[in-house]
Amino acid sequence: MSSYLLLKYLHLTLVVISGLGFLVRGTVKLVFERELMHPMTQFGPHVIDTLLLASGLGLWTYTHSSMQSWFALKMVLLVSYIGLGMTAFRMRERQHALTTFALAITALVSVAATALIKPF
Repeated sequence: MSSYLLLKYLHLTLVVISGLGFLVRGTVKLVFERELMHPMTQFGPHVIDTLLLASGLGLWTYTHSSMQSWFALKMVLLVSYIGLGMTAFRMRERQHALTTFALAITALVSVAATALIKPF
């Protein structure tokens, strides 16, 4: 198997792990209103997301992609997802936190859709 395919499958696996982890953490904290005290919920997402970003940049470098419009949109959506996710976990009012969490999930799905479809 080529190094490109290995990097691509690593990236896709990390996307799924990151997204599922975010959904689980958000559901536990915001829906079930339980504190996330396990050490893996404290530093695990940072490790996974750092590897995800590194693999994404590796794929971008490997393919020698120029800065295309779809990639710029993906980066804006990614920053939105991160910001909304952090905000949702820090909000005190539950209803606003749930709404922000839903917006973060929408941004995450939009990042994946943009990567798959490459609309422009």
